[in-house]
Amino acid sequence: MTLPTPRIDLRPERGALPAGGGTVRALVDLAVDFPPSEREREPLSLALVIDRSGSMSGAPLEHAKQAAVAAVTALRDGDRVAVVAYDQRVDLVVPSTAVGEDRGPIARAIAGVRAGNTTALHAGWVEGCTQVLTAPVASGLGRVVLLSDGLANVGVTDPAAIADDVARVTADGVTTSTIGLGRQFDEGLMRHLADAGGGSFTFVESPEQLEGLFETELAGLSALRGRRVTLELRGRGVRFVAALGGARLAGDGPAGTTLELPDLVAGLPREFLVTLEVEPDAQLDGLRLAWHDTFTRAPEALDADLDVPTLPDADVRRRPMVEAVASAERQARSAEGIHRIEALTRDGRLPEAEAALEALSTEAASWPADEARAAQLADIAHMLEAVRLRDDGLAKKRAFRAVYERERGVRGGALHAMAAMERDWTDAYKARTAASTAAERHFTLLRPDGSEARVEIVVGDLTTQRVDAIVNPSNRGLFGTAGVDGAVHRRGGPELTAACREIGGIKHGQAVVTPGFRLPAGRVIHTTTHPWKGGQFDELATLAAAYAASFEIARRLRLRTLALPAIGTGAYGYPADVATEVAVNVTLRALLQPGELSLVRFVLFEPRMAELYRRVCAQAVPQAAPPRAGAAS
Repeated sequence: MTLPTPRIDLRPERGALPAGGGTVRALVDLAVDFPPSEREREPLSLALVIDRSGSMSGAPLEHAKQAAVAAVTALRDGDRVAVVAYDQRVDLVVPSTAVGEDRGPIARAIAGVRAGNTTALHAGWVEGCTQVLTAPVASGLGRVVLLSDGLANVGVTDPAAIADDVARVTADGVTTSTIGLGRQFDEGLMRHLADAGGGSFTFVESPEQLEGLFETELAGLSALRGRRVTLELRGRGVRFVAALGGARLAGDGPAGTTLELPDLVAGLPREFLVTLEVEPDAQLDGLRLAWHDTFTRAPEALDADLDVPTLPDADVRRRPMVEAVASAERQARSAEGIHRIEALTRDGRLPEAEAALEALSTEAASWPADEARAAQLADIAHMLEAVRLRDDGLAKKRAFRAVYERERGVRGGALHAMAAMERDWTDAYKARTAASTAAERHFTLLRPDGSEARVEIVVGDLTTQRVDAIVNPSNRGLFGTAGVDGAVHRRGGPELTAACREIGGIKHGQAVVTPGFRLPAGRVIHTTTHPWKGGQFDELATLAAAYAASFEIARRLRLRTLALPAIGTGAYGYPADVATEVAVNVTLRALLQPGELSLVRFVLFEPRMAELYRRVCAQAVPQAAPPRAGAAS
């Protein structure tokens, strides 16, 4: 399936370069559409890190918990979430786990967070990163969201040191966003972390702003198409010397032919106002856009030709100004004014800030009547309201947010539009996959004695299966703390956990059995395999042994029906294709043996995994009946 090709263009202020050389302002346009809804996006992994320190008590903490619940609600089935709470100590409220239809337990765990004392912000963030890094997601699709008043007074407290750690994890593909709550948070620290983390900074004034907050946050993550984006000029005698809107010059020099651009996000067009240094008789032939694609998981590049003539200087001066460039320059001048106003609010000089805002409003009112003018006037009015109330804290934060949005080059309206497009894309995808998600795939296997056995592939929740036994992919200690293992223990109740503690542990490739206790399944077969380390340490043989040991217990107990997940493909990181082949091959061998077992059901979180299992089964089952849709799952 073909992915949409990004669109890149560069428009000089008068549509041409001066033959005599000089300085030229230009606008770079970058956009990419959403992929077809037939192409499923990768699962996301989110860690919500909630500050529960004493300074967060009351409304800020309640707002943080509301935002966290909104985030869990906004996730799709199969996405992963972890919840961390911290004061002077760090607690893992919800280990990283794939979300399904019932998200009530997660919401109740969040509701139980209570305010504490001091603030180990760095340690809380580290635990959030740890949870994301253990999740099997593509680079760039893991995010830590820190909800805090932005004060750090326990453990690592130096903002620069914290930001350095955030930047290192960003290089590993885990981004960080920050949400500032209340009137007292350190907006400089919160923005610094978001900038280092490649995410976004948001200031929440009231609970009403929480509505849609995580819809845009998750949409930007879900719609991520490319990271490590660069733009290179093709031609001779033309260099970048300045850039705005989130772009920056590559390298350490004051000028060059390459820009580093923000992430490439589907449905979020970007404009970057740049300044070009043009040598005499320069020629600009085109652009080269390069990025690391989150869909193909490979470096990609696009060469775009430009039709930018080099003309005599007088002819260039006679050309009309390109309105898009003129609008970007007006907004850049306004941004400089807002920078000065933000400094005034920071120093508590609100009367001077009020006068400057009024002057800025008069200037913006003279702009052409368009979307940029309306947004500018609305922002100024919002800041003026706080300044006229002489509310130092609110005025400072509103001005800071206005500066941040202009430097980042993304306004709220563009984010909301992107979120709406992502929602439409998601709805189309869900409509397309609804039938296959609800359906079972059936494969019938003819045994040597003439009897039949059946393999079913369903998308659903392993813990809800009414079968003789389910297979639980655990760890050597049978701890039951994360992923499917954690879900089985939570549904099975404390009796199940106690039974596992009594067993004590198992070796890789072994299996043990306990009663199902509160699970619909009568028994739980617990097994484990090695974490994936590239396939050089007999991981696949151990995985096969884990499946075989589970089937041996089923044979010994004369079980008739068994449900299994895709063992090893979660936190242990097994490649889905090879792990599926192992699962199907061992299952078929077990079903061909004499015994009572007549139904094996693979229960998977995601339609893409179900489709992979269907393909492998279709190739491996000699007497496979065609997949039959419409049966109950």
